[in-house]
Amino acid sequence: MTRPPPPPPADGRSGPPDARQAVEALWQALSRDAALAGPPGERDIHRLARAFGMHGEQCLVGLIADDKGQLIRESAHLLTCLMRIWAARDLSAGAVWTELDRRTQVGELLVMLNTASRRRAGRSPGRALGRPWKIQSTKLP
Repeated sequence: MTRPPPPPPADGRSGPPDARQAVEALWQALSRDAALAGPPGERDIHRLARAFGMHGEQCLVGLIADDKGQLIRESAHLLTCLMRIWAARDLSAGAVWTELDRRTQVGELLVMLNTASRRRAGRSPGRALGRPWKIQSTKLP
């Protein structure tokens, strides 16, 4: 069953908000709420973990069933649960974004190294080893 699209925003904007703005606003609200609530108890952590697992599972169900609406809704829930977990453990969202950026840069470096070695491989057919440091994978660490 498909839900109708949400009504347009009341502030006059047309279309969805920028992803960066939406995630930042969500993070600010969740981290503020976590700071006001104080340190989470064991029961709170178990609830967060259970909710994260449930919404992750529902994301997979939406993926397998090819239900884009469910995948979108559950992905939003999953991201919210994940950010609540970060806030509960006093993790900075910036630290996670920095780690993602680091992984992306390493992946791009590996692609660049592989591409450069392939281009130059035809120029030096007499070299026995070519590039002994050649990376065999571009998978992110």
